[in-house]
Amino acid sequence: MKRLLYLASLIIIFMIFIHGVFKINNSSYGCDNHILKNSTEKPIIRKPMIFIHDVSPIYLNDLKDIIKIINKYGYQNRTYLFVIVNHANKYNIEKYPKFVKYLHYLEKEGYHIEYHGYNHIGYEFNCSKTVAEEKLNKSFKILENCGFDIKKIKYFIPPRYKISKAAEEVFLNRNITIILDKYMLKKENNSIKKIVINNKEYTWYLPKNCVKSVELLAKIDYISSKHQFCLSIHPKAVNYGGGLEFLNYFLNMTKQLKSQDQS
Repeated sequence: MKRLLYLASLIIIFMIFIHGVFKINNSSYGCDNHILKNSTEKPIIRKPMIFIHDVSPIYLNDLKDIIKIINKYGYQNRTYLFVIVNHANKYNIEKYPKFVKYLHYLEKEGYHIEYHGYNHIGYEFNCSKTVAEEKLNKSFKILENCGFDIKKIKYFIPPRYKISKAAEEVFLNRNITIILDKYMLKKENNSIKKIVINNKEYTWYLPKNCVKSVELLAKIDYISSKHQFCLSIHPKAVNYGGGLEFLNYFLNMTKQLKSQDQS
């Protein structure tokens, strides 16, 4: 078993290395000083958006460990907490006052409370318009019962990034932007605007021996990004192995680059 895990780690590192080399050879940006090659023009360095998926009472302790690192670098107002209101039909947030109190505290600190799903079972929003409206209404009722202002909810990530056209219409008609793995959908002036993003997740049960390679990959991705960079993380998955170590590195790296860009 240990041998298989070791071989799997070697394969992951090799794939990351190849991807990194490809990106370096094909990117117009340098890796270490974010200056365009053969040009004096600087690339635009945007602050990343941080998406925390699966915000649920079951992951409260994991969430607290994540928040410590985000607070360390002052990324509170760039972090979006995507709440599951009745996770697996077992964890209705109305029954977890400590969890709700903590979310209210985070909101006061600048974090954004957003929506991720009613129960997060399967592709729950790959459904009809009627079902989507029913689930959204039930979810918002629970959030209101817990003291949240649903008018402040601006973003929705469908579970597993899967959503039907009918469900899309429900959210967009309520002026809620839908975030998918490669783009956002937003209603603007009675038309649907598609906004390309770089939405990356590096910490899905990241082994400790892969952290340095993934850090290099993330830096290359971030510097070479031509669109809004978004870091997706999942509680429990990011708390495993080297995930939190990577998160600390990434936030420090992006803050330093942004500071250099402004100087």
